[in-house]
Amino acid sequence: MTINDGIRFVFDNCSSDEMGVMMVNSIGSTSMSGGDEKTNIITSKSPFKETHDLHYVSYDEPLQFTIILLKTDETYINADDERRIKKWLCKKTWGWLQIDQDDLSDVFYQVLIHSPEKINIGAYSGGLQFTVQSNCHHAWSRLYKKVYKTASGTLNVNLNFNFDYDEYILYPQLSIKSLSPTTQNITIKNNTTNETLSISGCTLNEEILIDCKTDQLKSSTNRVLLNDWNKNMISMIEGINNINLTGNFQVEIRYRLPIRVGG
Repeated sequence: MTINDGIRFVFDNCSSDEMGVMMVNSIGSTSMSGGDEKTNIITSKSPFKETHDLHYVSYDEPLQFTIILLKTDETYINADDERRIKKWLCKKTWGWLQIDQDDLSDVFYQVLIHSPEKINIGAYSGGLQFTVQSNCHHAWSRLYKKVYKTASGTLNVNLNFNFDYDEYILYPQLSIKSLSPTTQNITIKNNTTNETLSISGCTLNEEILIDCKTDQLKSSTNRVLLNDWNKNMISMIEGINNINLTGNFQVEIRYRLPIRVGG
């Protein structure tokens, strides 16, 4: 038995090398089921027209594919190996799966790995097969982090994005740290989209976490931000986004980009 050029991967912050296994089928294998995005085009037609009206494009099914694991020392998987590998992979919450492959570098899937099945060679268990269920119809990039600090109360930066999906809107996570010795107002504006996020009453070293996708805010001082927030968030679009920061603070912008690859 040989694994030839197996594929390394990381799941739940543990590498396949640590577990003594490698993946022997990969993203794009012809044996995979449901490995590509499935698109539904939603239309309607009136009896007085010959053409259909397009309403929207829908991705109704999340990505799903299979993986097969063999041991790197080319020995068979025994009962203890099987229990150990299942405990590592079969979680009850979403986990990040990173595939270490040249043409898919920095590609991540947020998944549940389930339905383990032994693949036997004669009377021996040669490998383990698992079904991988993603939480969306695409893969993700690595987590990007960009840190900016205002000078003299203002800073202007340009962020340039190239998305795999047409008309995609990115909603970042923001981590703000107030650096003013006195209470201040903090403003982040995307001049490209004309969106402005502002928070008043920020105190020295106060840290504020903002999720622009879910409209969630949290302060390290546990103050209620609802009355001090202008009820707006910021988003990013494809191309150059001109961002203006006003106030004395540091902000970390965190985001992942959608990656368009088969499962």
